Amino acid sequence: MSRRTETLFWQPEAVQALLPTRIVGKNLVIFNRITSTNDFLKRIARRGAATGTVVLADEQTAGRGRLQRPWQSPPGKGLWFSTLLRPQLAPENIGIISLAIAAVAAEAFAKIGGEGFHVKWPNDVMFNGKKVCGILCETQIVQDEIEAVIAGVGVNVLQTEQEFAPALRSRATSLAQACGKFVDRQHLLIDLLTLLERDLFGNLRSKLALLKAAWCSHCYDFGQHLTVTLGTKEKLKRMTTGVFEGVGDGGELILRLSNGTSQFFSAGEITLAREAA
Repeated sequence: MSRRTETLFWQPEAVQALLPTRIVGKNLVIFNRITSTNDFLKRIARRGAATGTVVLADEQTAGRGRLQRPWQSPPGKGLWFSTLLRPQLAPENIGIISLAIAAVAAEAFAKIGGEGFHVKWPNDVMFNGKKVCGILCETQIVQDEIEAVIAGVGVNVLQTEQEFAPALRSRATSLAQACGKFVDRQHLLIDLLTLLERDLFGNLRSKLALLKAAWCSHCYDFGQHLTVTLGTKEKLKRMTTGVFEGVGDGGELILRLSNGTSQFFSAGEITLAREAA
C-alpha cells in the first residue's frame, strides 16, 4: 500500500476499507497528478509488482487511448486508473481482456443509469453514440508468454458538455450527463474493481466463452453492416464491409462478407465505422 506525503484526493486506506476484493486493489497507489497511470504501472510491473495492483490518479497529463490518441483526464472529473493482470492465457487470446473490461464497465454503468449503455468494438463503452469509457491494454510478453497486462481504464464521470473540448462534444459524454444525476466516483471505483476481480482473475482459459457472452450481451451491432478500415490517414486505406457476426476467442471482430466467407479483424490495426445507410 502506498503512503505519500501530499494530501491525496482519496486516501488508499479509505478505498481499501470499502473493497470486498481479495486481490484487486490490495496494492493501491494513488496520485493527485501523473502523466499516465499505464506508464507508471508498466514500470513497477517490470520490478515485480503484485497482480491486482491498481494505480489511480485524479488527473493525467498525458493520458492516451488506442493508436496513441490523447485522452483528456482533468482533475475531479473522472476515473483514471490502471490494473495489473498476470493472466494464464495464450498470447493469441489477449484481446479478449479489453472486451471483458468493457463489459464490466457497461454492467457497472447500467446499475447507475439503467439502459442505454453499450459496448463498441474493440474497447469503448458508449451512451447514445457518445463515448463514456475507453480501455487501453498493453501487454508485456517474455519468451512467447504473457508476463503482464497493463489494463488502463478511463471513465468520464462528472464532465458537463461545456467541459469537453469543442471537437469532442459530439463524440464524448459523461456518466453524469447520461444518467442526469451526480455520480460518486469512489462508489463507482469500488464497483468496477469488484467486477474486475470477479471476471478477470482465476483461470481465464476456462472463461473465454463466458467473457465473450458478457460482452455480446452489451453490444448493439450484431447483424449490422459494418465497414472495417485498415490503415491510418497517412497510409493507403483498405476497407472491408460485411455483416457483424460476433467476436473470436482473441477478441477479434468477425465479419461475414458478401461471398459468404467470414473474416477476422484484430484490434490495434483497424478502425470501425457503421456502414452508411
